[in-house]
Amino acid sequence: MTKYVEIANDIERKILSKQYGQKLPNEKFLAQSYSTSRVVISRALKVLVAKDILKVVQGSGIYIKKKSSQFPEMIETSAAEHDGFYYSMRGKGKITSHIISFDIRKPDSNEREKLKLNANEDVYDIIRQRLINGKPGKLEYTVMPVKVIPGITLDVMHKSIYDYIRNELHLEIGKANRIIVADKVDAYDQDYLDCKPNDAILAVHQLAYLKDGRPFEISETRDRYDRAGYILFEVNNI
Repeated sequence: MTKYVEIANDIERKILSKQYGQKLPNEKFLAQSYSTSRVVISRALKVLVAKDILKVVQGSGIYIKKKSSQFPEMIETSAAEHDGFYYSMRGKGKITSHIISFDIRKPDSNEREKLKLNANEDVYDIIRQRLINGKPGKLEYTVMPVKVIPGITLDVMHKSIYDYIRNELHLEIGKANRIIVADKVDAYDQDYLDCKPNDAILAVHQLAYLKDGRPFEISETRDRYDRAGYILFEVNNI
């Protein structure tokens, strides 16, 4: 995760936990607090402005615009962020998982190609409903190679698979390739995301790699069109 996104997430958690009043400290103070430059702080604040959490009033300061609620109606994350849903929502509500299905099977030809597996190796096939404060947030379809990520259990899936990878397997998560598309709802979307037949879905297709270059996840995350957004920021002039 880039430094400015990490700082933006931390500031947002502090806002939601009411560690600030109606106004944030100035950029110079924040830069000193996070041991970084004002350029990085400025980019972090732009993330929160784009998420409608902050507003910057020239000559006056940085004000909190969006207050915490029992359920964040719009879940907005950086399009470049792929540290897992549990991490991205930390401090924003109670995250729980409903395991719809969990199986270990042989990979199909597409999975073998993307995960660099042979026909005799096994993959996990996982479908999870992710809930925020007990309300449907996301629907996740995940395929992972057993030989790369061993030991996934129901207990792990009820928490965070990414935390398990980092803290128990001691593996570093690297880059991810993402394709974000609009899609029509299917039966599972209606059942697990409270969608109506004519609603739209935001589908994120991802192929994720470990730091050492090994592919470890093929996934599709499905969100209600009115509850999720992915923000892409200009990356020039860093």
